[in-house]
Amino acid sequence: MPCVRGNRLSTEERTRLLKEAREAREAVYASPEYKYWTALVAKVYDEPNGFAKLPHPERLYYLVNVFSGEVHNGGFDQFFTNSSGAHYADTVAALEEVGARQSLSLLFEAKAILFASNDVPVDRTARCEMMPTWEEAHPDYDTAHEALNSVDKRFYADPDNLGQTLENLAHTNGLYASDL
Repeated sequence: MPCVRGNRLSTEERTRLLKEAREAREAVYASPEYKYWTALVAKVYDEPNGFAKLPHPERLYYLVNVFSGEVHNGGFDQFFTNSSGAHYADTVAALEEVGARQSLSLLFEAKAILFASNDVPVDRTARCEMMPTWEEAHPDYDTAHEALNSVDKRFYADPDNLGQTLENLAHTNGLYASDL
């Protein structure tokens, strides 16, 4: 029964909402996209030199998906601080190849905020130590965070529709089991 002010859901409404959420999760887990992604991640991390062994279309899919996921999850700062930052050059090439020009421009902008004209180190420790956002004591910490937030917000608008780009890439290359 709802409370006097009507703020609480009825038991039936709560049960319905929980059921809908469970069904939505189950649909995601059953989707060809999810199944492919989990298998691809296993290839990368469970096999020695897994990333290097990926065929070119799978490598593109992996790089664009990781890039998009990292930035959507924690901004460009997260992309560079996590292992994904080690693939900066590969990600640049992947975004160029799939035609994600605006996302690429935003990646370059974030790189300039964090590394200026320096190359992005492959080594995570070296990469993080160069980033003004890594230590609050860094004199450019606040300025860099503010600038990155602006870049993040423009990326969140999804200027290149990366989800559709990934979908097209997968279907064109028969990456999902349903495409075979």
